[in-house]
Amino acid sequence: MTHSFTRRALGATLLLPALWAGCDDTTEPPIVDMGTHHVDQDLPPLECEATGAEVRYRITTLHIPTPDEADGGATVGQNVDDADSVCGVPDYPGGVDNSLIDLNAALPALAPDDPIDLQAEIDNALGCPSDASPAECTRLDLVVGVTPGSACANVQVRNGAGEALAAPFVAHATNGTLRGRVPQLALSIPYQAETMAVDIDLSVTNVVLSAEISEGALTNIVIGGSLAQVAFEDTIRDLLPLLGGEISFEDIRGILSNLYDVQLGGTCAALSVGLTGSATAVGEP
Repeated sequence: MTHSFTRRALGATLLLPALWAGCDDTTEPPIVDMGTHHVDQDLPPLECEATGAEVRYRITTLHIPTPDEADGGATVGQNVDDADSVCGVPDYPGGVDNSLIDLNAALPALAPDDPIDLQAEIDNALGCPSDASPAECTRLDLVVGVTPGSACANVQVRNGAGEALAAPFVAHATNGTLRGRVPQLALSIPYQAETMAVDIDLSVTNVVLSAEISEGALTNIVIGGSLAQVAFEDTIRDLLPLLGGEISFEDIRGILSNLYDVQLGGTCAALSVGLTGSATAVGEP
């Protein structure tokens, strides 16, 4: 088991390549063997016959865990790659993968006078009234639809307009707990820049979603997945000029190179993410 101190030590060194060693280091992360592979023997059924009507839950809190929470033993993500620590990046206890914790903790130091605060932007968007002025905020609606079955559930994630953000998938639903996987989730976070809201479009892959479910709420939501390096870095390159600050992609490159902890095709080429949250039952959109 990896101690969280080791991960904290990694986070404390992330800024060194970007701030002191220059930003032209293009050394690729090492390719490391996948290690022990853990196969989930309790897969959900391919189909789930509905035993009731769909209940829709709007996500009201979505939280990027912090290093302090990880050190304190809080749940901070999922085991995304079903593997032990790879790519030179240690997992959190239980094999949990979440390099977003370290990235989010490092970003504010790049521009202390005008820091990037992803959590504040998520909170602002989720709490934004539907009739708010675009200059004030842009509302983020993430709606999880759950249609119950016998020890299973059909799950669909949509935006506020009812458009699918992920393909429908079947999840386990036993003893008040929901757990399932979906290949991809299109997550778009509004970021309130100097003159307008800019969407941070993230294609999260190999997604694992779990939650405690009741008729009125989803609690203890944990979402895990990964961001493919090429697509994620293209998003950052396009996004930074729109934010209006002084941070360039070269400022972030050195941080990212230390965080790719999920292998794609045998190469360390994806960054793990983990989010926690809660949702409240709502009516039709």
